[in-house]
Amino acid sequence: MLLVFWSIWLGSIVAFSFVLAPAVFRAMERPDAARVMQKVLPRYYLLGVIAGAGSIASALAGGADPRLSIPLVIALVLVTYARQVVSPAATDARQSQDEEQVARLHLFSVRLNMVVLALLLLAGTVILEPR
Repeated sequence: MLLVFWSIWLGSIVAFSFVLAPAVFRAMERPDAARVMQKVLPRYYLLGVIAGAGSIASALAGGADPRLSIPLVIALVLVTYARQVVSPAATDARQSQDEEQVARLHLFSVRLNMVVLALLLLAGTVILEPR
């Protein structure tokens, strides 16, 4: 199950970051694209939280290498922070039309997402390691 949860988590980040988000912003005017992403992001982050918790639970239950817990736990904390703190703050900034704050939070969100991606790739070196 660890491989399944990890794959879903990693795949969702790759699909969202490199396929969905760029396609939405190419296909729509920026304000419309931002509204679409505002609807998608909570579900995207929730999927990350569920897949992250599942990854950690599967790793613990399956007796996985203890090195695996460090990147998975950090990634789960970051995705939870993005969902519970950063995304709502960006929504508030967008509603108050504080474009400077929206831009700052967007950049921070992208950076968090890339750190989570890197952590999952690091975890993959342990998950996919031949036994």
